[in-house]
Amino acid sequence: MNYVTGAIGVLCLIIVAVFAIQNLGAVEVTFIVWTASVSKIVLILGTYFLGMLTGWGLIELVKRLL
Repeated sequence: MNYVTGAIGVLCLIIVAVFAIQNLGAVEVTFIVWTASVSKIVLILGTYFLGMLTGWGLIELVKRLL
């Protein structure tokens, strides 16, 4: 079963990578008073990996509580 989960994870990563590569243009990101111009690929992959880390941390927290 771990192989299935790993395969699904790798498939999702490939899909996100293909999407990011197709969107190479720059985008302006604003957060409160901070503004930066970054590549879409950096923004997409950064958001994806932060989401993965957050999800992993939440799962680990729930496992410890149970």
